[in-house]
Amino acid sequence: MFARFERLLKPTGATGQGEPPPGLTAFYWHFIRQAKGLFIALFAAGFAVALLDVTIPVFIGKLVTLVTKTRPEDLLSDYGWPLAGMAVVLVVLRPLAFGIQQMLMNQAIAANVSNRIRWQSHWHVVRQSWAFFQNDFAGRIATRVMQTGPAIRESMVSLLTAVWFILISGTSSLILLAHADVWLAVPIMAWFAAYIVILRFFVPRLRDQSKLMSESRSMLTGRIVDTYTNIVTVKLFARPKEEDGYVREAIDHHTGRFYEQLRLNTWLSLMLIVLNALLVTATGAFALTLWRFGHVEVGTVAMALPMTIQIVSASHWVAWQVTTIFENIGVVQEGMLTIARPHTLVDEPDAATLTVARGAVRFDGVRFGYGRQIGVIDNLTLDVAPGEKIGLVGRSGAGKSTLVNLLLRFFDLEQGRILIDGQDIAKVTQESLRAQISVVTQDTSLLHRSIRDNIR
Repeated sequence: MFARFERLLKPTGATGQGEPPPGLTAFYWHFIRQAKGLFIALFAAGFAVALLDVTIPVFIGKLVTLVTKTRPEDLLSDYGWPLAGMAVVLVVLRPLAFGIQQMLMNQAIAANVSNRIRWQSHWHVVRQSWAFFQNDFAGRIATRVMQTGPAIRESMVSLLTAVWFILISGTSSLILLAHADVWLAVPIMAWFAAYIVILRFFVPRLRDQSKLMSESRSMLTGRIVDTYTNIVTVKLFARPKEEDGYVREAIDHHTGRFYEQLRLNTWLSLMLIVLNALLVTATGAFALTLWRFGHVEVGTVAMALPMTIQIVSASHWVAWQVTTIFENIGVVQEGMLTIARPHTLVDEPDAATLTVARGAVRFDGVRFGYGRQIGVIDNLTLDVAPGEKIGLVGRSGAGKSTLVNLLLRFFDLEQGRILIDGQDIAKVTQESLRAQISVVTQDTSLLHRSIRDNIR
């Protein structure tokens, strides 16, 4: 059973889905549409669970009415089938709907959707240009890729479960209580209005604060990873205090953002506690008053109070789920700064595969200056014959490494062209170009893998 749900979506099964779009709604839909069947099923399961939960206080009210109006010896003979129906709903249908909802949430969606978004985000980001990675912290890039998937999944699951639950539960309760006596609906209507006002005030602030905190967390991770990545330089130049201050500044900034978010959380909790206490008290007072004057039966009182308590119990959970939705939206917005960016160095649509027969290299009127007016390399023409050995000599910053990077097409030329065996490297695929060039760098950098993998 578990494996069947787990196989409904393969996390690494799709990559050719196009570039993630920059708009928030479009960005969500880019990933959600790949699992829309699962989310529709979760929506339906959530509807069933919410509807079946409403039956519990209704059944309590019915039982109290039957007990007070029926002789014990006549209870089963007169109402055996309705009682059996209640038992089937509680023992069979409700657990079944809840079980399907949990299977969809945990087995089909949780790991699969999160990791598919991570996989596709990584697949897109890793194909960005070298300049893209030079201009940002590796730790911050990784953090955004890792956090965006769970944030999209959690916000969608919360939307389809918690929000749907409170709408079904609250609306059903309102209709049932109003049907018994219109006055019983007054406290819930007032509670709904106040609940919406509270969420409308707190949720946007929590969303904005979450985005700021996510940015500060990514910055903190980036600074820590930057220190670890360059630990040899840090130790060689004996600068632990400066590095401590660099990281301490980021931690203090993140702590301040955290405080601001937690203050909002505490205020939201206090407001809900007071609001829920008023709802239970008002509903109890209305129900008892109506019963006292003979307007409702005792079974209605027995239904109204559990129904109110059920709404109160769900309200805290729903409020935090709504808060989670917007907090995750803040995380997604921050992640989009890295993920929803188009590739700046791309192959032409009809790019060919580079074929090297002789290995003749020609720099033809090449100009490049990293976007500045005065170029590092200006109008360079150079022919390297097959088998010829060339040494580039010059001061630091003269453009020696830049020339090699241009040959590898880590940057696009600002003017001119580079040819290998007469083939313009701008018109061939980057992968085939770099597969034909062997580079021994001056940096002794190793991937965190086996020696065999590094050599290969």
